[in-house]
Amino acid sequence: MRVLVVSCHYFGQKTDGSTAAIFSSQLDPLARIAAVNASLVALHRHFGPRRHGKDPSARLPQDQTPERTLDIVVLQVPGKGLLDSIGIDPSCYTVEYFDGPPMMLCFEAQRVLRERVGSYDFYAVIEDDMVIHDPLFLDKIGAFARAFGDKTLLQPTRYEMAQSGTPAIVVGDPVLSSTTLAPFRRPGQKARLAIEWLGREQTFVLPNNPHASGYFLTDTQLRHWIGTPWFYDRDASWLGPIESAMSLSIGRAFDVYQPGAPDPFFLSIEHYGTRYARATAPSGVTYGDAPLLQIAHQALQHSRRTAAEAYPSADGPAPLEDLFFQSSASFNALVRERDAALVELGALKRSRSQLFKQLVAALLGKGLR
Repeated sequence: MRVLVVSCHYFGQKTDGSTAAIFSSQLDPLARIAAVNASLVALHRHFGPRRHGKDPSARLPQDQTPERTLDIVVLQVPGKGLLDSIGIDPSCYTVEYFDGPPMMLCFEAQRVLRERVGSYDFYAVIEDDMVIHDPLFLDKIGAFARAFGDKTLLQPTRYEMAQSGTPAIVVGDPVLSSTTLAPFRRPGQKARLAIEWLGREQTFVLPNNPHASGYFLTDTQLRHWIGTPWFYDRDASWLGPIESAMSLSIGRAFDVYQPGAPDPFFLSIEHYGTRYARATAPSGVTYGDAPLLQIAHQALQHSRRTAAEAYPSADGPAPLEDLFFQSSASFNALVRERDAALVELGALKRSRSQLFKQLVAALLGKGLR
């Protein structure tokens, strides 16, 4: 199975000097780092080729699954990213830069797809905080495409997962008006489709909100899309540029469906964090983020207070994100020093082992004489 994923990654503000954030990116650098890490790790967990025991060059004896190819392209505006802090080896993805308006970043993913059409079985474009937890995710995409053809597209249900307070899967996307949904509606569309999956019927319905912060296609579906007048048209007229890039063109080129009964989570994808879920929590219920993220926030707040006390100034304490980047840079430098020391320690251990073998050989030789 050959898979290409384009992740649209951005951290910062608009370049016009305004303080408005893009992709909610500057609201929380720690959460963004956790989200990007979770997104990329999940892709490698479910679709990546590195599956082995102690010997990385050998598959497990029982592993008879097809060979895997996973190529991840992180699409980024120069100087506006957090990849140095996500803790993932750079060899596990490639970076392409878009030197243009940040709000138009996700449109460039379509160019990346067009340049690589024909090289993969599946293609995906996602925002950098979307996490797949289903190892059969692409199998379901393929089954739907085989059943309903290359002009029909299955989109996942987007949700947030509360990891503290009351654990809950929360779908918070608003129902859109018929006027807003007009680009996605055409005469002759079936209101309901169905396939058999694992011995039971699964239905699919026309969504009341087709935006899922990404899309997923087979090679034949991508070829169909490229052949339409809407591919890479950069039309940003639907809700906003980010929503348009992820939803408008595919909504014009395909009949878009989402899972229905009996399981609306048959195909689903997590929006990392609980920013939207928190706003819809019932009275007395808390939907919170992962405790480790909260601990990291508390540690960073403590560092900020300490810095403010140690270096008081008329301008006040350094911005929280500045302290984070300073701390992150120091931490990464320490990690590099540690890794270099471990390499040197390994060499010393090997040298010691070789000397020990030579000493034993010499002693045995003397004993034989």
